[in-house]
Amino acid sequence: MNNPKQLNYVDQLCLFKLRGISGIDLQIVDEKDSDAGRHKREEHQRKLHTVKMVGYYELKRYAYPFWDSVEKKYTNLSFSDLVARYYRDKKLRQNVLHAIEDIEIALNAQIAYVLGNKYGPLGYLDFSKWCQRDSRNEYLNNKYMNKFAISEERLKFLTQLQYKIKKSSMVDVRNYLDSSGKIFPPVWIMINVLTLGDSIHILKLMSKSSRREIASIFGCKTKELINWMECLNLIRNICCHNGNLIDFKLKTTPVIPSEYQDSLYCYHSSRRLIYTNRIAVVICIILKLMKAINSKYQFHRLRNSITSFANDDAAANIYGFKDKAELEKLFL
Repeated sequence: MNNPKQLNYVDQLCLFKLRGISGIDLQIVDEKDSDAGRHKREEHQRKLHTVKMVGYYELKRYAYPFWDSVEKKYTNLSFSDLVARYYRDKKLRQNVLHAIEDIEIALNAQIAYVLGNKYGPLGYLDFSKWCQRDSRNEYLNNKYMNKFAISEERLKFLTQLQYKIKKSSMVDVRNYLDSSGKIFPPVWIMINVLTLGDSIHILKLMSKSSRREIASIFGCKTKELINWMECLNLIRNICCHNGNLIDFKLKTTPVIPSEYQDSLYCYHSSRRLIYTNRIAVVICIILKLMKAINSKYQFHRLRNSITSFANDDAAANIYGFKDKAELEKLFL
């Protein structure tokens, strides 16, 4: 590792084979015209093309769960299974991201409606009107929200917002600013230039009553909604940056939706119930929020993506579900 060496694609394939991944045949076939020879060469070229187009380390990420630290090699993993894991995770990321985007849009719509309805189209510019005031905000590290803290939040937000508006290519943003001559658009237009992280921060800043009003739309409490949105924001970033989602472990387990607790893997530790930190809890959060947003959402796409990994009780357990039957029950 201290003296890295550039390997050609054949050597990269050899390295997978040397480290225990089966199904890689590097033997040269002499009978060039035989069917077996042609098939073997075609298979070899396909594997080389995969390494070339996907990359050694991108594939290696999906082999880590099969690494035997005692034997110092991968076990029970073929090259075709490794590639299949990569593409199944890609499909899972696409379907998870699709759901999270719908949740993000719904959150933005509710924030814009509450702020616009209570404080007017440009009322959001006056943070003293809609922010939690004269108390400690538990969602901002118990920061005391006096007029100085609110003024600081306003300056930081509007500075970033002005930059995002200038960079925005949204037709409605450009049309409004050009026709009105104003710097900032109404809240229902402004909300669409924000990131999910920005929207979550606005939710944290809002008055307690406004937060409760928005949380009720999603059928949950304020603390649950903020906790779940922060979790989904993390997962969204993994999906957008081609991270390994199926093997990801949350450092802090989010609040578990009560109706799905019996479907998740858990264990007792010091008289306390510890729930899974794997993909299962993310799926439950998405199901909880999406059912409040759109009960006719095409959940089968998400189900098919996760069951392609959790295809029996042992695998379902690894990914955080109690068993395969409980996984299936989630989508009934």
